[in-house]
Amino acid sequence: MNDKIYGSLLGAAVGDAMGAATETRSLEQIKEKFGGLVKNFVEIPEDVFARGMPKGSVTDDFSLAYVTAQTIIEHDGKVDRSCAEDALLNWSKTKFYKMAGPTTVAAVERLKGNILPNPYDFLTVDNAKGSNGSAMKISPAALVSGGDPDTAIRNAVTICMPTHGNSTSLSAACAVSAAIAAALHEDADLDKVFEVALYGAKTGEEIGIGLNKRLACPSVYKRMLLAREIALKYKDDFEKCLKELSDIIGSGLAAAEAVPCAFGILYLTDADPLQTAIAGVNIGNDTDTVATIAASIAGALKGSSAFPKEYCELIDSVNGFDLKATAEGLERVSRVH
Repeated sequence: MNDKIYGSLLGAAVGDAMGAATETRSLEQIKEKFGGLVKNFVEIPEDVFARGMPKGSVTDDFSLAYVTAQTIIEHDGKVDRSCAEDALLNWSKTKFYKMAGPTTVAAVERLKGNILPNPYDFLTVDNAKGSNGSAMKISPAALVSGGDPDTAIRNAVTICMPTHGNSTSLSAACAVSAAIAAALHEDADLDKVFEVALYGAKTGEEIGIGLNKRLACPSVYKRMLLAREIALKYKDDFEKCLKELSDIIGSGLAAAEAVPCAFGILYLTDADPLQTAIAGVNIGNDTDTVATIAASIAGALKGSSAFPKEYCELIDSVNGFDLKATAEGLERVSRVH
């Protein structure tokens, strides 16, 4: 299980760091800018959010997951409200916090006792809150579940409540968390993982509705089914499949785009971790988030061996991480709970 935990962390980090260079561009624009598909770490251009950061840098996506993992370890594996809040506060002290989105910034300030003005507080339903920020950070919630999807779902809800406690974001986060938990089993395969992910998506949505936090957003669950259908239809043509997933499902900031798209990518690549990361990096729009989510699942399913050793060395050195020690810490505390 340690290698699967490590594989999930490494997959998410690789996807994020590679995708930092391609974010916001379309597939066609990525090919034009970089002379073809991006299949390795490249210099980060000056016209993306991660501008000025060295090659191999992660963004808010994996850095928040990494700090969440570290915080869970500090809490001896107990994922509760205190742990969730500490994770946000700990992350706000890092160099990556400058990339935080408005929802996370508002949550951090609220925890500090500062209430930021919300220009949309008159809305009964703010559908913009159904973002993929819930799913991008959620892998640690599953990696301490011992492979139990229900534990992973409960952990995901707890981690998301300070920032993304709504039906759409919880559906997306619980789908990813449940998938990773299922992937930790030795006999796991992609179809089993997907079925558990569907259960997570439905459960997370129901929890959000039960909290009276229903959003008027597309169904994560139904779009996951559609994304798999698209991927299976076009999987013999890598770029065509990416284009269809991007055009029909979407690969943007919405949770109901990024998470279903990530599952479509898993079927396109048969969950090969490196190819999954590459697919996410090149699909266009919110590439780093899609790649982070998809590769965190693929890495948990297949382990770390799909990635060259130098990938982890680059990410650790550039970002000040210790992915292997973090994986060991998560495995250790998962035995406690």
